Amino acid sequence: MHKKGFIKKVEVEIIGDDIDIILRNIRGEEIKKESLSKGEQQMYATALLRGLVEESDIQFPVFIDSPMQKFDEQHAENIVKYFYPNISDQVVIFPLINKELTEREYKFISKHIAKTVLINNLHEDKSEFISLPPDDFLNTYNRMYNHVN
Repeated sequence: MHKKGFIKKVEVEIIGDDIDIILRNIRGEEIKKESLSKGEQQMYATALLRGLVEESDIQFPVFIDSPMQKFDEQHAENIVKYFYPNISDQVVIFPLINKELTEREYKFISKHIAKTVLINNLHEDKSEFISLPPDDFLNTYNRMYNHVN
């Protein structure tokens, strides 16, 4: 977050099977999660995911839908450079191309990409999956949707 020191302390309360996470500001006051901006909420959710993966000690695939919709450019770049390559051995991302994953961001993670699949909407009620080599993914997308490079 751009607000340095915005969250000063994080408290985790475990009551039975429930876990409550309390965020506190520099004055010790609780920061209500619903008062966070959409980008801050997404950053909070991303941090929770990271914590769950690290604490589980289990290698499992991570699926992320609409990964960067609420992030500004700097946060999106940091997520792509540092979070996705390290969150798990297998990460499946469902981005909106050129909205949530730009060509520049794609280049940051391209060395970590094993497989790409484009979901092509044929009709309102029918789609097809097109497997593509990672190096051809963005060019094919741009050609198909008239966003020629």
